[in-house]
This record gives sequence, structure tokens and C-alpha cells, in this order.
Amino acid sequence: MSRPFPRILLGTALLAITGSVIACSTSTTNTSTDASAPVTGGTLQVGLPVDPTCLDPQQTNQLTTMDMSRSLVDSLTDQDPRTGAIVPWLASSFSVADGARQFTFVLRPGPTFSDGTPVDATAVKATFDRLATMPAIGPAAYFAGYTGTTVTDAHHVTVNFANPNTQFLQATSTVGFGILSVATASRSLPDRCRGDFVGSGPFVLDHYTADQEVVLRRRAGYAWPSSLASNKGAAYLSSVKFLFVPEDGARTGALSSGQLQVGENIQPSDQSQFQDNGFHLLARSLPGLVPPLSLNQAGILGDQRLREALLIAINRQELVDTMLSPQYKPATGPLSSTTPFYTNVGAKLGYDPKRAAQLLTSAGWLPGANGIRAKGGKPLSLDWLIPSPMPVVDEYVQQQLQKIGIGVKLDIVPAARYVEQQQAGNFDISAVSVARADPDVLRVVFASKGANIWHLPPSPLDTYLNQEVSATTGPARQTAVTNAVNWIVDHADTVPLYESAQVHGVSNQVRNLNLDASLRLNLHDAWLG
Repeated sequence: MSRPFPRILLGTALLAITGSVIACSTSTTNTSTDASAPVTGGTLQVGLPVDPTCLDPQQTNQLTTMDMSRSLVDSLTDQDPRTGAIVPWLASSFSVADGARQFTFVLRPGPTFSDGTPVDATAVKATFDRLATMPAIGPAAYFAGYTGTTVTDAHHVTVNFANPNTQFLQATSTVGFGILSVATASRSLPDRCRGDFVGSGPFVLDHYTADQEVVLRRRAGYAWPSSLASNKGAAYLSSVKFLFVPEDGARTGALSSGQLQVGENIQPSDQSQFQDNGFHLLARSLPGLVPPLSLNQAGILGDQRLREALLIAINRQELVDTMLSPQYKPATGPLSSTTPFYTNVGAKLGYDPKRAAQLLTSAGWLPGANGIRAKGGKPLSLDWLIPSPMPVVDEYVQQQLQKIGIGVKLDIVPAARYVEQQQAGNFDISAVSVARADPDVLRVVFASKGANIWHLPPSPLDTYLNQEVSATTGPARQTAVTNAVNWIVDHADTVPLYESAQVHGVSNQVRNLNLDASLRLNLHDAWLG
């Protein structure tokens, strides 16, 4: 029926900081734990909706990539999906000092990269130094104020920032901050996208065939999983094959017929058939920035009255009821309700087409031909940049906006061109959602001194966002986030639509397959029964 997932996403995680912990919830099964003895061997076949085109976790924003690269790289820390607590992984211990400007990690002895070199402090420094130089549109966005990494000895390393960076410890648990070999840091970014990078994970890349598949194979001798892992040794699965199946019906059919054991991003209309009959759903709500209409203020949407009209012209409850499933719910602000320090501003997002029409009229857009408003003989038409394949949800939003006289052109382009066009500013509307349970996603997207592809002017919002990332107490951070959220909505800097969910269909042949705190598949613990 619909494809509700946003197109540009950062890796997700839950956050526990200054005593604030939040859990992702779902009304369906989110684990497949099995108490019987694990079986070693076999190939798990997973159907993905897209070829992510880049496997390097430091460069990509796509969640599908993270499902693959999570098994290729390990991180300094991990995060407990039940409590949000940051726990040891490659680092046996860690500490925060100087008002969240200094983070020290003690590395565990023994881990090696798949090229045989040690996972040591030098590798951590090389990884972070290179990451800090990358465009601030992916994991590098969380390196704001980075001044360098100091190596004390092979097992002691300190990461330094010029300003407080409260969210950094949580960031070290994500895939994008996975530690790579020293040699990887000097390799070209295009080559790394094709898989030319070396991690220390429980699997290694066998091959990547564009538009077809990615195959991972088990790494023999792996013995340093996260402290949360139930499997303390090498992976049980011999290999994992990720097949790119973009058509929803084909992916659903392949799962039903047994050609796949996991089908990712099962659409709302198909979810019920995988809640029994030899299958189950692996599902959890997505924290972070909800799927929105992202508005380019460099053009016609520089008029706040027009943006405010868009904000209240969407009937969010109708959108969810008609196009989605019980896994989803109407947005009540820029942040999902499963995000730490979430603030509910749903009262400001109420459906009010009469008020929206008044705002358009006050901005000079008067009723015109074919129901589309016009000003000076020019129809009110907005260009919505959408990466292929287009979500059906987008057509429904288009229809709702047309009801108040706003024409919307759905400009569907290949994923690679989408990124180029977005960076060039060739759009009025796009849709960027950041799936990470830390309110710092607001700074990454809305700070005028960041990537700022929306062309937001400098404003008090920048102050609120800086206060959010530098706050060292829960109350101070909550105040900053609340101020930022209210400013964003009051100035209609984005149009939140709905709270999304990650929903995969899984055969009951698959045992102990779970989602980690970042909502990535935990393949290390999984096995086939």
C-alpha cells in the first residue's frame, strides 16, 4: 500500500545521559530469542528495498547500509536497548571529563582487524581524525568542535573537543563511529564505498555486486563482541546474503515463499500476514527527527506565512489512518516521542484548512484556475524532490495540499541525483529524517552554521541548539531542546508528518535475531533452526 520510510536517515540509537533514559516501544514482537542450543552454519538471506550504493559506515546516511556494516565494524561502546545505558565493547571502560569536552577510553586487549592488525589507540585516532574531515551530513556531524585524539599508549586514548559535546559518548556506540584499521584512513572514499575498508567485526565482506547483492562471511576466531552479546565467540551463521529487492510485492512474496528468511521494511498493508503462520514481525519505533516536509527557505518558502499554511494544511491523523498501520502515529513535533527530551507541541500542528487559506490569502496567493492559488498570474506550485522509488504517502500529502490550493510537483529522481540536487538547492520541498534517539539531531539539521541545505537564517535557534549540545545536566538540556522545538514549529521551519517505525518480516526458522539499540540487525547472535 505505502512505503512510509523517509529517504535520508542517520543511524539510530537510544540515549541515556544525565539520568534520562527512554525506550523504543512497539505493539509487535521485537525479539526472536530462542533458549535452545544454537546451530552453527547456514546462510541467512535478507531482502532489502534498495541498493545503498555505499557500504562505508562513515559516509552513508542510509539505514540499509547500517544493517550490513554493523556486522563488519565494532564500536568503542554499545548501548543497551532496554535501558539506554552505554556499555563496554572495544573499550573496556570510559570516562567523561572537563564538562563533556574530554572522553577517555581504555581499550580491551586482543581484538584485531580482519587484516591482522591490532585494534589499538592509533587506529582509534586514525578513524576519528579521518571522520572529522568528512562532510558534516553523516556521522561527521557529531564531531562538532573536535580538536583531536591523544594517544597515551596502545590501550589508552582521549578524544578532545573545544566545547562541551554531551552527545559524543552515545555517538561512539553507533555504526558510523565504528573503528577502522589505520590503513583504511588513507584509502579513497569511492573505494571505501565499494567495500574497501577493514573493520574488526564478526563478519567480513565477501563481495558486493551493485544492484544485486552483498554477501558477508563469518570471520573465524572472532572473540570480542559487545558486553551485551549472548554469543561470546564467532558468529553462528556461515554467511549472510543481502539481496536488493526494491519492489515491495516481490520482497513480500519472496519472504512468503521461503526464498528469503528476512524481508526488511514490510509495508503496513502486508504486515498482518507475517504475524503468524511461521513468521513474526521484528519491529520498533524510530526515535529522532520524524519524517517531515523539509522546506527550502531560499525560494518561495522564505515567506513564513506560506510555511505556516503548510504546517496546518496536513491532516496527520487521516494520513496515518488511511496510509499507514498501528505501528505509526501522527507527529506531535519535530522529534519522535521515543526520543530523549522529547517535547509535545502537537497543539500547534492541528489541522486547520480555514486558517491555512487565510494565511495564503494574506501572503497574496489568491484562488485561481483549477483550484490552485496564484499571485501575479503565477500559480502556487512547489517542487518536491523525491528519491526513487516514491512513497505512496507522498501522493496523499500532495492531495491534501491541493485541497487548499497549493500545487505540488513530485520530482522523482535516482538516489544519487537526489543528493546532488538537494545539495545544490534545486527544490522547494524534500524530506530528511534523522533516526537517532538524541535531541542533537535538531542541531545537525537546523543549525544555520551547519550544512544548512534549508537556508535557515541565523537566529536565536542557533543559541538554543548550542545550549542543547553543551548542557551537562538533564534540566538544562531539556530547557534548550524545548526552546528549540518551539522555535522550529513557531517559525514553521519544517512540517512534521508522522512517527515512523522499523518493521521487518522474519521466518521462524531464524532464531535469536534482534534489533540493537541502533535498530540494526544483530547478526552475530542469530542462527538458523
